[in-house]
Amino acid sequence: MKKLLELRSEIDKCVRCGTCRSTCPTFKVIGRETSCARGRVTLVAEYMNGGVGLSETFLKHLKECTLCGACRSKCPNGVDTVAIFAAARRDVTEKQGVPFAASIIFKNLLASGGIMSLGLKLATRLQGLFFRDASAGVGLLSRFSLPLVGSGRLVPPLAPTSFLDLPEVKSAEGKADKKDGPSVAFYAGCGINYLMPEVGLKSLEAVRRAGASVSVPQGQACCGMPAYAMGDIATARSMALKNLEVFEAADADFIVTSCATCGHGLKSLMASLLADSPELKARAEKIAAKTRDISELLIKELGFKAKGRVAERRVVTYHDPCHLGRAQGLREEPRELLKMGPGVVLKEMKNPCLCCGLGGGLMYNNYELSMEIAAKKAENIKKSGAEFVATACPGCIVQLRDGLHRSGVDVKVCHVVELLSEEKP
Repeated sequence: MKKLLELRSEIDKCVRCGTCRSTCPTFKVIGRETSCARGRVTLVAEYMNGGVGLSETFLKHLKECTLCGACRSKCPNGVDTVAIFAAARRDVTEKQGVPFAASIIFKNLLASGGIMSLGLKLATRLQGLFFRDASAGVGLLSRFSLPLVGSGRLVPPLAPTSFLDLPEVKSAEGKADKKDGPSVAFYAGCGINYLMPEVGLKSLEAVRRAGASVSVPQGQACCGMPAYAMGDIATARSMALKNLEVFEAADADFIVTSCATCGHGLKSLMASLLADSPELKARAEKIAAKTRDISELLIKELGFKAKGRVAERRVVTYHDPCHLGRAQGLREEPRELLKMGPGVVLKEMKNPCLCCGLGGGLMYNNYELSMEIAAKKAENIKKSGAEFVATACPGCIVQLRDGLHRSGVDVKVCHVVELLSEEKP
């Protein structure tokens, strides 16, 4: 991954045309110059020139970016704004260090399955002290302000047993059998592992229905994207290296994940984080070449076909995760998969690729701003008239549920794979 000084030519490509203003989710809410890519690039350039120091104002503007990539995709000069802002965060973190709460999560929890599993068992017993059931029945509301959570936020309950610790998952730990169809290794990611194991189980079911054998390698770690967004590149790199070793050992034809962010992490971030070693980078690129999103694998590689009778009509709209639509170019595949769901009628919302406000750590750095962005998404979902909003990222699911609940919109949020069966999610 390039450091800030190595991106000087990239910064100079920005001609301050302002095209980014029309696509930036934070600019749509705040409306000030420093809330769009043009303004942030200018600030970063001034920071590099010594005209701006590590002031609270500079840090605030830098952290308000969701790293969604909308500005990058629309930039007529192709400025890699995401790389610039990520490198600036890295520079700041190397000078100031990682915030205490985040360092505890990254270094002692997400990077270590054993510690996290132990912490999860304790947290599931104590979560009633810190959270109360929401009236909507879609999560828990924080009773008071907590580190990285805040106050009044709707969060999903922790799973009683993590996905990787489920007996039926641990039994699939070994290498997938290559005798009968393609072999697939499943990457769970933190969201599925600790919050939504049912999405993981539905994913395994769909892969097997499509005729592939599937394994779930133990020892897999966080994809590194949260640490990367925070600027903690050292921790993100250690996670990437651990996953590289685990999935090399799995020796599967494909690696699949049902998390858009994790997919982007395995496809793009891993090789970037390990680029300081040509040998590691080459190995990471082999892993990237095998990695598929669940919709990509089922539609393009396995020829998945829905089974079962037509269920009751379910009107569904779809939210494009930034790390799937823009970062991986996968827009039609999840929609094709949705249309195979029993009784599913797909009804597009306005601007389905608008960021939900989760990305770049914004939901932790500025929760109110992230919810203002989510409110715009909630309004579009409401106007679609759908009873379900499906997406392909557990992080987006968490954010959408919170945003819809806060906006008073009664629409259920689910993962695409949950609509492949007749059971209602």
